[in-house]
Amino acid sequence: MLTTWIRILSIGGLVGIGAVASWAALDTAFHLTGDYEFCTGCHSYAPIAASYREDRHGGNNPTGMRAACNDCHLPHDNSLHYFFVKARHGVVDPVMEIIKAPEDIDWHGNRQHRERFVYDSGCLSCHKYLQKQTQQNPKAFRPHRDYFAAPSEHSCVGCHEHVGHHRLGYHLEQAGWQRPLEESP
Repeated sequence: MLTTWIRILSIGGLVGIGAVASWAALDTAFHLTGDYEFCTGCHSYAPIAASYREDRHGGNNPTGMRAACNDCHLPHDNSLHYFFVKARHGVVDPVMEIIKAPEDIDWHGNRQHRERFVYDSGCLSCHKYLQKQTQQNPKAFRPHRDYFAAPSEHSCVGCHEHVGHHRLGYHLEQAGWQRPLEESP
């Protein structure tokens, strides 16, 4: 009877250690493949990288702190959702890099639908005290009041249109990726 319990505990311990090691390895791999250096390694991301480096979130600030690509472009509401979206990007992005020329992607159109590419849970994982801090400052709270009253009806990038990528339109056009004809004045 005692040997049965020892076997069960030993197997359970090994399974537990294996699960923790697997989770740690997966988590490490996801974070190593989600920073600026990794994400901008593809040639088609040069304009995006340039606009990111000019932005406060890209390190162009007094402290030099910068957000990783994963911080904004992956959901932070729960680990399963984070890993699912990361895995999807890990498949779709390289495939698109191979089958589609960067100038054929409607980058300007993507900017108009930025809510699909930036997650509020990512914003709020860094700005977690935003509601408390802005409530103490009426001038800062006023523009955020509607968001905190009904967050499902608003998004951070709905108001903060250019956050994360300063002058992205300019950098896209410098790379030769013009706006579609229907956007021209």
